[in-house]
Amino acid sequence: MIGLVLILAWKQAPKEPSFAEATEGKATTTEAAEPVVSQSGNIKVSQPQSNSLVASPLLVKGQARTFEATFQMALKDADGKEVVKKTVTYGAPEGGEFGDFGELLLFDTPKTDKGTLEVFTFSAKDGAVQNLVSIPVKFK
Repeated sequence: MIGLVLILAWKQAPKEPSFAEATEGKATTTEAAEPVVSQSGNIKVSQPQSNSLVASPLLVKGQARTFEATFQMALKDADGKEVVKKTVTYGAPEGGEFGDFGELLLFDTPKTDKGTLEVFTFSAKDGAVQNLVSIPVKFK
């Protein structure tokens, strides 16, 4: 019964044009923006880009190569107040190799119109921030 309902729903659903149909007669580019990279090169954030308009949920994407495949994300308002903070664990093929990540940050819109997304690790030795990627953003 469920299968029949799914088949009927699929047949009645509007069909989206294929990529070729949607881009017919239009110039397309496959260039992706360069990621924002930490000074150490161990964290690369490809989304969001600097000065992007952001709202909740905010998708943060990139690659990392960090100790125990773990790092932190903090979204701050223009006054430096944390709007949301999250610990991220990602998968990597092997230790010491880059792994992809994609994390959603859920937050209430701050009172300021600008802020900063920080992606970083803490030093196992002394707790200092390292591998910092700092991206200015604008809140919708």
